[in-house]
Amino acid sequence: MQGYSSAGMESGKNQGVIYLNANENPYEIAGLEGLNRYPEPQPLALLEAYAQNYGVDNSQIVMTRGADEALVILTKIFCEPNADKILISTPTFGMYAVDANAMPVGVLDVPLIKENGTFALDKDNIIEQATNADNNIKILFICSPNNPTGTSFAHEDIIDICEALEGHCVVVLDEAYAEFSKTGSMALDLDSTPNLIILRTLSKGYSLAGMRMGCMLCGDEDFITLVRTKAMDAYPLPIMSIEAAFHVLSPEIKEVVHENIEKILGERERMEKELKKSNKINHIYPSDANFLLIELDNAKEFCEYMEENNVILRDFSSKAQTKNCIRLSIGTKEENDKVLELLQSF
Repeated sequence: MQGYSSAGMESGKNQGVIYLNANENPYEIAGLEGLNRYPEPQPLALLEAYAQNYGVDNSQIVMTRGADEALVILTKIFCEPNADKILISTPTFGMYAVDANAMPVGVLDVPLIKENGTFALDKDNIIEQATNADNNIKILFICSPNNPTGTSFAHEDIIDICEALEGHCVVVLDEAYAEFSKTGSMALDLDSTPNLIILRTLSKGYSLAGMRMGCMLCGDEDFITLVRTKAMDAYPLPIMSIEAAFHVLSPEIKEVVHENIEKILGERERMEKELKKSNKINHIYPSDANFLLIELDNAKEFCEYMEENNVILRDFSSKAQTKNCIRLSIGTKEENDKVLELLQSF
């Protein structure tokens, strides 16, 4: 496959140079200066900011429109439509299966197992299914901390899985919620784990969901080059999103980001303690993310009651593995107090 070479890839963006090679409109709109020009596809300075933030080399990063774009790219690269499959462990982020079905690519589910009031990977079964040639598994998706359960899976287990699956499929580790996790990232394992690909995003910990900035990390620099030159759109990153990413990754703003994360973790701990006092709550699953998965008798009715009172929760009560469960994102203290007040009156 011959990748598309955009005007931005060929010439860059240098001050004092007249660019007449990209069919751009030369006239700026007042208040939107600079937006008449296409952005650099992968700005080197921002790659370096990401690299310093995640502890990897800038040649091991592809910046994407949120982690969601990376899911589509990876499925497109590794899976042949109507032949291959991905492997997931539900309950987990629903877009893995949605993107696969859109290809269309098959989806094999090895559900999480419940043990000691939490969720765990069915490691042996995952390895067995992924190494079975008849299944044609090309990607294993693991979300850790997992959405919607909040579970972080042991790095040792993920390494064991990667080693067992080398030569069979890639392991895509979605670390969207890693900033909230005590377990932390596996980015330092990339060099020693060739079939591991990590997804990160600025949407959660960095308060940048509206700008859609994420990335994929991989120790195989040849693979990174392949993605940048052959698998991505010509101009994937909007200029304003690039500028916003520079802003939140700057040292002064990173300090604010970490303060906000600490506030969220403090509120998560407080909410868990307060919710456990209610006789309407049956179980709260341990969380390593910025949300809680909560089981109660009347989950659907509770979500409806909250919506009537202008508080929107995520209802997972109809799904088999999260029966009677809701997912509560941790808000500000005032927002969380409103949840507790409504729970009491429900």
